[in-house]
Amino acid sequence: MLGPKCFHRFAARLLLATFGLPALPGLAAEDSPKPNPEEFSRVPGVFDVDLPKTVERSRVKLLFRPHFGDLIHRDYIRLPVGARLGLNDRTEVNGEAEAFASHGLKQGGSGYGIGALRLGTKYQWAHWLKPDIHASSGLNLSTAVGRPPVTMTDGQFHISPYLTFSRRSERFPKATPFLTLGTDLLSRTRVAGSFARNQPRSDTAGGSMGFLYDQRETLKYTVVANYATTSLIGRGSHHYASLSPGLLWQLPRALTFGSRTRWIFGVGCKVGVGPDGTEFGTSAKLRGELNLRRFFVPRSAGSD
Repeated sequence: MLGPKCFHRFAARLLLATFGLPALPGLAAEDSPKPNPEEFSRVPGVFDVDLPKTVERSRVKLLFRPHFGDLIHRDYIRLPVGARLGLNDRTEVNGEAEAFASHGLKQGGSGYGIGALRLGTKYQWAHWLKPDIHASSGLNLSTAVGRPPVTMTDGQFHISPYLTFSRRSERFPKATPFLTLGTDLLSRTRVAGSFARNQPRSDTAGGSMGFLYDQRETLKYTVVANYATTSLIGRGSHHYASLSPGLLWQLPRALTFGSRTRWIFGVGCKVGVGPDGTEFGTSAKLRGELNLRRFFVPRSAGSD
């Protein structure tokens, strides 16, 4: 059981280890990195996994994830914008602000503003386990802010430390199995919100496992099995499990009008069980990723 004092010591050591590392060096030209299947991690709603690899040193990646489905299902649209920054070869920090605005296609309106903030840090461990096993530890923080629509957030402040392991399969070299262990600690904010179906209402501990399969450099198949329980550190004894297969496709430039932004389209489904019963859902997501380093490094140095 993870008590408050133990967690505070863990969080403090993690943050000291992360921010006590060498400072971010100046931007410099370097060869383009080799294709990395883990670049497709963290596509919320399709592949909610943070794999061990971190953003390359000195790279700043601007991410945006417009929720076009909101044009049909809600009277507002969510417009999350964030960034990932590589402090050095093994450390990254990231942040995201989720804005919302009434789109006018339905009666009523929710106004506009920022409804949620997310911050995170991740450190990739070197030579901790076998050379072919990648491992990282991280800490994610998220909170509801402002006056968002009640259906936009759960009104909670989340503290989520985690450990992630991955290893390329020797027998199936295109597959990258992974295992993630972590906790999600909740505390109420002053922002009104609502929980989704089968969303934990208390602190949970659990993990997820699955694999990322490289059909080709721009097309990945994913499978994630997730389990969480409140019986170890939360209130009551509730259990949550889900299975989520998906597909991630990096759109060719011909479909993005030659844009220098990398667009990743994801589609998946989810089967889950929990205190609210069995649920089945599908989702489609679009994530844009712009490498800001391109604007500071000469084209001759290479680019993604």
